[in-house]
Amino acid sequence: MTTRDSIFHYPAFVRFCMGDIATQLGTAIVIIVIPLIAITFLDATPFEIGLLAASERLPFIIFSLIAGVSADKWERRSILFCANFLRVVLLLIIMFIVWTGALSVMTLAAMVFIVGAANVYFEVAYWTYIPALVPGRLIAKGNGALAAIAGAAELVGPAVGGMLLKIAGIPGALLLNSLLFLMGSSMILTVPKNKPAPPEGARPSSLSQIKLGIHTLFHSPPLRRLVIIGAVWNIFACAATPQIMVYLTRTLGLATTQVGLILGLQGLGGLIGALCAGKASERLGHGRSIMVGGVIYSLFTLAICTVTQAAPQDQLLLGVFLFCAGWGSSIGVVNIISLRQLVSPEYLLGRINASFRFITWGIMPPAALLGGALSQLINSRFVIVSACLLGLAFILCSYRKSTAILGIDAPPDRLSENG
Repeated sequence: MTTRDSIFHYPAFVRFCMGDIATQLGTAIVIIVIPLIAITFLDATPFEIGLLAASERLPFIIFSLIAGVSADKWERRSILFCANFLRVVLLLIIMFIVWTGALSVMTLAAMVFIVGAANVYFEVAYWTYIPALVPGRLIAKGNGALAAIAGAAELVGPAVGGMLLKIAGIPGALLLNSLLFLMGSSMILTVPKNKPAPPEGARPSSLSQIKLGIHTLFHSPPLRRLVIIGAVWNIFACAATPQIMVYLTRTLGLATTQVGLILGLQGLGGLIGALCAGKASERLGHGRSIMVGGVIYSLFTLAICTVTQAAPQDQLLLGVFLFCAGWGSSIGVVNIISLRQLVSPEYLLGRINASFRFITWGIMPPAALLGGALSQLINSRFVIVSACLLGLAFILCSYRKSTAILGIDAPPDRLSENG
């Protein structure tokens, strides 16, 4: 390997990663802290847990498309900084509400919705930034490194979040999150500015730019395949994931610290999977890597429901299952992102990313609400099992019929030709 083949030879990418470490750790703590606050302190029902998950994803329906136009029109570093700083302010506001004793599930859902709106702008600009930091041949490795950071944060974040709630309470956990997002914001300012050069000619309206992004998404065969698999993946994952925490706490009776440690192993699996994603795409191609990752994720998430006791050996088994699920998920997700970046025109990348998120994340709120409603009517195990089996059926049926939904017919050396 030559020096130029290493993503860490590019200083801007290294600084971007340093800021991302703080941001992803803060995000991982928030993901565990918010539902645990609702479950353990507010005694939320399974439906209310689904409502919180839906509140976080609903902004992707409302703001994604305009955020994509903004990412292609405005300077992207400024978008990242403002979105991160807004999360700092919002978490401090939640902390103040806790101190006043006015916290309720609906108040928490409202604040989560606003945090979610900041997440929309951050995520769209974030994944649009990568091709400007490393050359095209290293995009998969760059995405793998960022996904590895997220996986490492998911490894540490749940354990830290559970311990913080027990030791420092809600205010302490939220304050640490605020400081981490503040550190991430400061590092973002050290990254070079990035504003794409639009094609020559008159600047079209925002509505026309949105339409162009959607048109490109559905008229490019590999992008169209990706949006289908991404949408189906997210429907089943978002229905099941919030109920996993309900299953661990309510059905198995695990404490918050135990839940945090077990979910931390899923983060470890995600970290290792992210590091393997580049090799997987080199050996299998992006499409087959997505398919294999989805099958592994579904099988081992399904296996969680075979554990019915909370003995130490059962907790270890849960950790192994979640580790494998995180490993498969990272391989699939990293290759979805990399393929999307490789086949998208650079000046349209923000709008294509936003259109992709609008569709694939826009269906997550109703999926989360449906999962919560079914969990309350039946039980959380039913929701997890049903989602995993339906996801597996989709992947295997698509493969058996030799359809191109998963892009398994596209070898990695021809991706640029398909774009």
